[in-house]
Amino acid sequence: MTHVTKWGAVAAIGLATIGLAGCGTSPIDASQFMQVHSASKTIDLKVVGEYSSSQQVNTFNGFTNGKMVVTIPVGYHVNMDFQNKGPIPEAIGIYNNHHLAFAHAGMSYSNIMISPSAGLLPGQSQTFRFTATQVGTYKLSNVLNGNPNGTPTSGQWDIVHVVSSGNPNLSS
Repeated sequence: MTHVTKWGAVAAIGLATIGLAGCGTSPIDASQFMQVHSASKTIDLKVVGEYSSSQQVNTFNGFTNGKMVVTIPVGYHVNMDFQNKGPIPEAIGIYNNHHLAFAHAGMSYSNIMISPSAGLLPGQSQTFRFTATQVGTYKLSNVLNGNPNGTPTSGQWDIVHVVSSGNPNLSS
């Protein structure tokens, strides 16, 4: 018979919690959201905004708070098809601070802030076509629901890495 002290049990629970916290959300099925055409250096990227009752927040492809990472080699052309399946309007783009990271990579932050009808209504979709021209780390985010400094408060943001070389990738 094994004897476990009170503090030993607490430590075991703590370690189990740390292990589970590292697991995060289930892995993403990249083929469901990204098609790569290597010969033409083109990516078809599908981004679905919808409400997750289990997370109590709107998500992109089921992910939130930077847990989905899109990796794009510089020079690739991207067709980003955004579908708003959520319950509220959403305005998305790939941003570097308050500016679109690339021309046509979403909805202009400044236009969103001055227009009361900005964003896509539930059930609407829009395709944004752009070229990843600058290596860096950017946010794919819904800035319609953010704070004055441009940080999305809804948790509806993820990461876009533009890298100097390699293969396009979608991971979590």
